[in-house]
Formats: sequence, C-alpha cells, structure tokens
Amino acid sequence: MVGGDVRKLRNLVRLTMILIGASACLAASSAQAAKGVLHLKVVDSETKAPLSARMHLVNPRGNRQRIPGVPNLDDHFSFTGELHLELAPGRYTFEMETGPEYRTRSGYFELKSGDEDNTTLEMTRFVDMAADGWWSGDLFVQRGEIDIETLMLAEDLHVAVNHAWDNKQNAYEGKPVGDPLAIFGGDRAWWRLGGRDERAGGRMIFANVDAPLAVQSAKPEYPSTLSFVNELKSNARVHRAADATAWDLPLWIAQDAVDSVVIAGPELESKGGAAKPAPGSRPADRLLYRGAQGRARWAQQIYFHLLNCGIRIPPSAASGSGATSNPPGYNRVYVHLDGEFSYDAWWRELAAGRVMVTNGPMIRPFVENRLPGDVFTASAGESLEIEVALNLGTRDKIAYLEVLKNGQVEHEVRLDDLVKNQGRLPKIHFDESGWFLVRAVAEVPETYRFALTGPYYVQIGDQPRISKTSAQFFYDWVFERAAAIQLEAGDQRNEILEMHRESRDFWRDIFERANAP
Repeated sequence: MVGGDVRKLRNLVRLTMILIGASACLAASSAQAAKGVLHLKVVDSETKAPLSARMHLVNPRGNRQRIPGVPNLDDHFSFTGELHLELAPGRYTFEMETGPEYRTRSGYFELKSGDEDNTTLEMTRFVDMAADGWWSGDLFVQRGEIDIETLMLAEDLHVAVNHAWDNKQNAYEGKPVGDPLAIFGGDRAWWRLGGRDERAGGRMIFANVDAPLAVQSAKPEYPSTLSFVNELKSNARVHRAADATAWDLPLWIAQDAVDSVVIAGPELESKGGAAKPAPGSRPADRLLYRGAQGRARWAQQIYFHLLNCGIRIPPSAASGSGATSNPPGYNRVYVHLDGEFSYDAWWRELAAGRVMVTNGPMIRPFVENRLPGDVFTASAGESLEIEVALNLGTRDKIAYLEVLKNGQVEHEVRLDDLVKNQGRLPKIHFDESGWFLVRAVAEVPETYRFALTGPYYVQIGDQPRISKTSAQFFYDWVFERAAAIQLEAGDQRNEILEMHRESRDFWRDIFERANAP
C-alpha cells in the first residue's frame, strides 16, 4: 500500500508540474498578446526628411515609460528616425521635441491588445539658426559615447564636449584614447576627452584636452586648479570655461586662465533649479536672488561686473546632461561662423565673443552689420548712437525683451512694438566707453528661460570704462575667499595664499584705474 501511495503521489506531482508549465506558457502567451505595437516615425513637416527626437512618454498609470534599446534619462528618451514601441494596452500621453528650433508636439495615443499601428509625426521648424550662420554647442555633456550622436541629432546640437573625467573618475584610465575628435554628418562634432575640476574653488570645464587631467587625487583646496591650467599652456586648442559663481573666479581671471564664463550651467535645469548650488560656488543673497531664477540672475550679475571692470570675455553655456536630468544642449551657446561649419572655427569664434547663450528664445542680433564681440570706436569727446535690431523666435511667451547698457536696463521693448518696427529696437547712446547686449526672458515660472547675446563693446578715446563698484566687488571677494581657505599652516597653505595675494593686487590695480561709479 505504501508503494502504491508513493506512485500515486509521483503521478500527482508530474501532473501538477505539467499544469504549472502549461499555465506559465499560457500566461506568457497572454502577456505577449496583450501588448500593442506602434511604429513611430518623425519627419520635418516641410522637407519630410526623417528627424531624430526626444520623447517624454507617460503610461496609463501616470508613470514615465522607459524604452529599451535607446538612450533613456530621467523622464525622457531619444531615438533616431523611427521607433518601434511595444507597450501594454492603454492610453499614453507624450511630448516630443527635436531641439529648440522646432515646435514642441504633444498629444496621446491608445493601444489595444494585439494592435499594430503606424504613425508619422511631423515637426515644424520655426527658426533655422545654422542657415544664418549660428551653430549650437554644449560644453558639458556626460553620456555614454555610444549614444552621443543620437543625442546630438535629437537635440539639433552641432558641438558637444563629452566629459570623460572629473574629480571622482577617469573613464579612460588604463585605456587607449585614440582620436578625441569625432565628426559626423558634415556639420556636427564632439570631443571625447572633456572634463572638469570642481572643488572648493568652484568648477572649471576643460575642452579639447588631449588626455584626461589627474584631478582625481586633488584635495579640496590643493593643488589649485591653476596648476592643471599650467599643464595645458602649450596646447592652444584648449578652452577653459569657468562657472560665473566659482569662488576662485577672481583668481582665475587675474591669472588669465579663463576663456569663457558659464552663465547658464548644469544647475539651471529644464524642470526648475537644482536642489543644491554648483560645487564651490559663491552663494547669492537669498533675499535678492531667490530660487532657480535668482541663481541664474546672480550668475549674470557676476558676469556683468566682469564686463564693467573692462574685461572682455564671452559668456558660454553647459547643460550637464547625465550629471543632471537636462537633455544635451538644454543650456547652449550659439556661435556665429562666416562660411561653412568647422570645429576649430567654432571654438575660435566662441573665444572672440561671436555668441548667443540660450535655453529657450532664439535671438539673431543685427547691430549695424556687426556681431557680438565687436568693438565700436570713436575719438575722445565724440559720442556714438548705435542702432540695434534683431530677429526673435520663441516657443514660450516672452516676459520681457531688454537692451542692457553697462549692466543696467537701457530699453525694455514690447513684442508688438518689435514687430511693428520690423525688429528694430530704440537706438542706444554712448558718450563714454562701455558695453551693451540684448536679453530676452520667457514667462516660465518654474525655471529661468532666457537668451542673452554676447556683449558689444564701445571704446571712446583710449580708456575703457572701469566701474569702481564692480572692481570693489571682486576685490572684496578675494579677501572673503582667502579667509575661507581650509588648509593647515605650512607650504601648501602659503602657496595658495600667495596666489590670492597676487589676485588681490590685480583687482586693486583695476580699482585704482576706475573711471566710473
């Protein structure tokens, strides 16, 4: 009897296993059948040419939908040309973008079990910056190399610096580097070996270096970022971009170690400001500069102080994609080139100040057939009256459009007046040296969305305009920074303090030469 019971039990186990296996197969088959498929194409509405795009897709449960096989980041993914979506049944909402020069598309679709549909989305371009000689770039992207070209196409980005190293890691450690420059599509290029040093003195971005810098072993205060700058002196191709709010900005400026100032950095995010400021950044007055908009205005104010000291240096931009949730090129700098696109020419003209920084509005300035970075001159005792005009394209409603002179609003222009005057703004008058630029700010409460042309300079007579207030601003900054240095007494502390003493002397000299309030 016992043996018979055992045989019955074994047969029962086999039957149970067969039923479980059959149930699993049926469940898998049912799950597969439950899905629907959408074949999605994205094209230009006018040319019908295929486009790459970034998509924000929300599933029926209200959650972001990740898609395998394409670059995903935070609440979005990017793809080239055509995408096959295999999804559970339900209603999906989406937002589609293909760079800031195209209108955003949004909508929804529904999939039923077993559906297989084909959809083509047309994207409408409202401005073509490259056609007018303006080429976009981003100085800080940190994404997988295999994805960079897809991401650049999806954001209509022409130049990118991919960061392979920083203070925590070096992605190329022990690996061959090869050619750091990758060019594709005829007018797009990216650098594999970008990186940054971001410590107690703030963030400095290094573009176009031939090998990663050994910043991983650096302590918060020692060695100075300037020691790494000095390693690169023989490489004329290198571009050094400093955060406007970096504590060591006055030191770096005094040592001629900065090629551009980042006024739209990774902390300026598409969905609002980052919870924390940039590493090593000088904090703003919380009453005067509140929230994400306040931090962005603080960076601009610091930059304006530099210009008011007679220092001619261009602004730049960095999205920090990968280190933040920003897509590549969310914060971007457009550089004007005469003739065809060239990677080296792009950097040369950036350094010359032929720029427009934006994370939204598109400004193409026309100032008496001159570009940002140009200098208007007159003899001592003469005056200048300069006619300013521009083309402005935008996806967001513009809150205000301004002409700034020496850091102050000279003219605020209503958009209907801009249209009525065919893009011409009121003339700007100069009796003495100075500078001016144009700024547009969009009405987007959760973040600061703006465009800013590079400055135009005015030189009347032999003397540049130097503001005593702005020189004092940086002179005081040097003392505040030196007092906060956290190094024990010894050679290292003495070395760092000596650099700041030299910086103090630099700004004191500028203060003593000041010729304006």
